[in-house]
Parts: sequence; structure tokens; C-alpha cells
Amino acid sequence: MRVPPGAAGDLLTIDGTPLRFVQEGSGPDVLLVHGSPGSIEDWQPVFKRLAPSHRVTAFDRPGHGHSGGEDRPHTAADNAKVVLGLIAALALKRVVLVGHSFGGTIALALAVRNVEEVRSYVVIGTRGYGPYRAEPLYRALALPVIGRGIAAALVPVIGRGRLEDGARRNFAPAEVPPDFVESRAPIFLRPTVASTLSEERVGMSAELTAMAARYREIRKPVIVVCGEQDDYRDNDRRLASEIPGARLVLLPDTGHYIPLTRPEAVVAAVAEAASPRILASP
Repeated sequence: MRVPPGAAGDLLTIDGTPLRFVQEGSGPDVLLVHGSPGSIEDWQPVFKRLAPSHRVTAFDRPGHGHSGGEDRPHTAADNAKVVLGLIAALALKRVVLVGHSFGGTIALALAVRNVEEVRSYVVIGTRGYGPYRAEPLYRALALPVIGRGIAAALVPVIGRGRLEDGARRNFAPAEVPPDFVESRAPIFLRPTVASTLSEERVGMSAELTAMAARYREIRKPVIVVCGEQDDYRDNDRRLASEIPGARLVLLPDTGHYIPLTRPEAVVAAVAEAASPRILASP
């Protein structure tokens, strides 16, 4: 397996899975975890703003982007295991872990464990509570063995339309960038990606319910960032109220795709999460 020509990054094998990653800069370590579907490219505006003052790492999660791992369990818990493996392999220290959407769910899976490797968290547009009812299509695509066949048949037919609809919904009230669909289609519209995100969504409700019971046990600093037009805004208000000491940042006139529409807000949250004041807290 190799990174396709023209795509950024290198491959690193973690727990038997080749992961595409990029790393740049020096300073406090920041690790960026994308949503579902997603890839390194979702962090480009944030990455270039952080790299002058931080060592920034981003990667394609298993089954997404140009990483392998299609046959891993596609759960927040297994992705959290991969994150810890990546931190160890790259010798990241006192990490500020930043997760968007399902990437934030993965961050919360580590936060409830108060892992030593992560010093603070920024969770962005993150669903923190069940129940979550996956639509029938996702349940079909998540079926063992036959789900991959269903995905191979359906993605070429309905994938482009769903990508366009999802982009409009997640960027709103902002406009979809002119090149977004064209640039993401080769990455997102693969049957393996469709199966991966379906498995994540089908299993998410049970994971969220178990995690939510432990949010009050979190002892690491957490900043919760959400757009006021994001469907998760009430969820994130609750999340910030239940995590001890968490701070909520609500962004006006902003939807779900905050890393792409409001990168400066993400950078500000990371700066706060990496500050000596926060890093000195228990």
C-alpha cells in the first residue's frame, strides 16, 4: 500500500494498519482527528495556521482517506487505541488532542479514561450522547460481508448526490467551497469508506451511552466548540455542562464544518488548550 501520487503524507503502520499521516512544525504537540467521512484534507486551513508555532500531526483514520484498516472494528474505542499507538510511534508529548464530529467522539473515548498521553482536548461539533438511530441504508452497508457488496453497487449510483447534499447541510449557513465536492469525491466515494462510516454510525449509540455515564469523571481540560447552526449545539451545551471545568465556545452564524469555515476559532481553542495555565491544571 502507498500514498497515491499527488496526495500529501507518508504511511506509518500502527497495530498492523497502514495509516497516512502528515506532520509539520515544532513546539507543543497537536494531534488532529477528522470526522466521518473525512481525511487529512479537512484540516488544511487549521494545519497551516498551527504549524508555525506547534508540531502538528493529522492522519486518515482506519478505513478513511488513504489509510488501510478496512477490516478493523470501526468504533470509537478501536480508533482511540489507534490514536494512542500513533502518539507512541511518533513520540508525541503532552498532546493537545483535537477531534471534529466523530473524531471528537474518539477524543471523548480517551478523555473518560484520563489517559496520560493526552494533556487537554478540543472537541468540535461532537455528538456526545445517544440514542443515535442510524438510517436503514447505513444498517445495510454495515452488514458483515454483504454490506461491502451493497456499497460497491450503490456508491457509484447515489454517492455523488449524497456527498453534495451532505456538504450543503454541513457547511450551512456558509456556501460549499467550489472545489470541495470535486476534491473529496475520490477520497470519500469509495465503497470501503461507505462501509466504514456505516459501521461507525450503527455502533455509535451504544458507545455514546456508555461514555456519557463517565463524563463527570474527566479530569483533563476540555474545550467544546460548536456552531450555533449546528444540529449538535444543544448536545454540546450539555456536554460542556457535564464535563468538570469544560468551557463552551459557541460560534454564531456557523454550522458543522468548523475546521474549514472557522479555522481561526479552532486555532484559538488550541492555543487556549496548550496554554501554560491549562497545562498546569490537574
